[in-house]
Amino acid sequence: MNEAGEFARKLLRGRYVVTDPTGLPESGLVEDAALLVEGSRIAEIGEWRALRRRFPDAETFGSAHHLVLPGFVNAHHHGRGLSSVQLGVPDDVVERWLLDYWRMPPLDVYLDTLYSNLRMLRSGVTTVIHSSYAREWGGIEAETRDALRAYADAGQRVAYAVGFDDRMQMVFGDEAAFLDSLPGDLARRTRALLKPADEAEVDRYFSFVSALAEQGSANPALRVLHGPSWHVWCSRPFLARVAEDARDRVLGVHTHVLESPLERDHAMHAYGTDCVSYLKELGFHGRKVSFAHGTWFSEADIAACAESGISVSHNPSSNLRLRNGIAPVAGMLEGGVNVALGMDSWGVSSDDDILSELRLASLLHRLPSRRRFDACPDPFDLLRMLTVNGARAATFGDGLGRLLPDSPADAVIVDFDRMTGPFLDHAVHPVEAFVQLARREHIDSVIAAGELLWHEGRFTKVDEEELERELAAVARASPSEAFAAFSQTLRGLHPYLARHYEDWPAVETLDPFYVVNGR
Repeated sequence: MNEAGEFARKLLRGRYVVTDPTGLPESGLVEDAALLVEGSRIAEIGEWRALRRRFPDAETFGSAHHLVLPGFVNAHHHGRGLSSVQLGVPDDVVERWLLDYWRMPPLDVYLDTLYSNLRMLRSGVTTVIHSSYAREWGGIEAETRDALRAYADAGQRVAYAVGFDDRMQMVFGDEAAFLDSLPGDLARRTRALLKPADEAEVDRYFSFVSALAEQGSANPALRVLHGPSWHVWCSRPFLARVAEDARDRVLGVHTHVLESPLERDHAMHAYGTDCVSYLKELGFHGRKVSFAHGTWFSEADIAACAESGISVSHNPSSNLRLRNGIAPVAGMLEGGVNVALGMDSWGVSSDDDILSELRLASLLHRLPSRRRFDACPDPFDLLRMLTVNGARAATFGDGLGRLLPDSPADAVIVDFDRMTGPFLDHAVHPVEAFVQLARREHIDSVIAAGELLWHEGRFTKVDEEELERELAAVARASPSEAFAAFSQTLRGLHPYLARHYEDWPAVETLDPFYVVNGR
């Protein structure tokens, strides 16, 4: 702000400015242009020199050597800053890895989330769908407020999916048989962890979401979503109530769906139908619903999501790290599904770099498919996944993901010459170059709601070094005796869980969308 308390005007200049990813490649890109930012919104788009003459006092960011893009959206994240590996939990198959996830130290939610936010900002992420898990049992309300404070202090927008499950389940299939297979003391301790939520706890969740949504209704940087973490951990009545409450309050819903092949098989055995049909029957449909993963979608699942407007967050690194496979993104896009891009807090290098995730997504879907010469997601699809598609999944309307007059002033300014140097053929579209070549170090500035958050190698709102010192001190502290006992119980379940799945009654294998190996 200036001395009068007014937001100073800014000009965001680029050799290329992507104004609307939905029009690419035919339209949506202007050259030698600038955006006039007044307050938190874009006031005007025009030729650079003309705007400079009209607004000589406006502060300028970018140059004739830059590419200006809409702010990026991470469409599925858990707010984990320190990685699972750093906290003693290596990658594993997801069903066993989940036991280890719960035994990661809870840390300080504010510090850990803020640390993750800064690393995302460095790679251009201005909006996040945060899928929350309570790091400690019963901590949902305090943890939510701490995490929201971290997003506010970082300057990012967040669609916050308040996590809750009313019945914990350790395994797919016959859980009673699994518990009976455990030795006495381990069985006793495990049963104690599986106590379902009572009616008062469920009511408190809905009251909390209602109050949070009411408080956030005047905050343009916040969307409150229902966040039933996973259908496997939720009863049918609870899921139906979530869907009804979301409709009544006009809230979004974000949840995990078909991440693993065992989950797909479990749904068929437990519900007598496929997972997407089960959730749609309970009321999970429409443009305000988003599913994380969709790795094991069938063609029918894709059609159902497209028909009802459900968005899907693609998380390529997490799917690979937890041995779940490759989501049929080409089929989803071809079928009309709104596909966004997420990192799931488990990016390819555990550094919250959305550009690495973007490039992995671009390469994964170049695998041979059943239709060999069909187009895979092209660079324009990928930029849409990173911007407008993610904004829709996050339930942010109002032009987010675009750089048009009256759109939110969320922008990423990339040093195009440095990114493409020493030479780029003139036939290469700037967006094609960006998807293939951009790295975090090429980003000069990140702006959200008209506020400069990252510029020329430093954060403008947070002392990164001090944050790292505080977080490291928290991580070094010894866990409580109660948490240590809890962790020991989960670690002890490993061999019994693997044995439980040895004779898993899988349903008929789906026809693969991609061919990884041929015979």
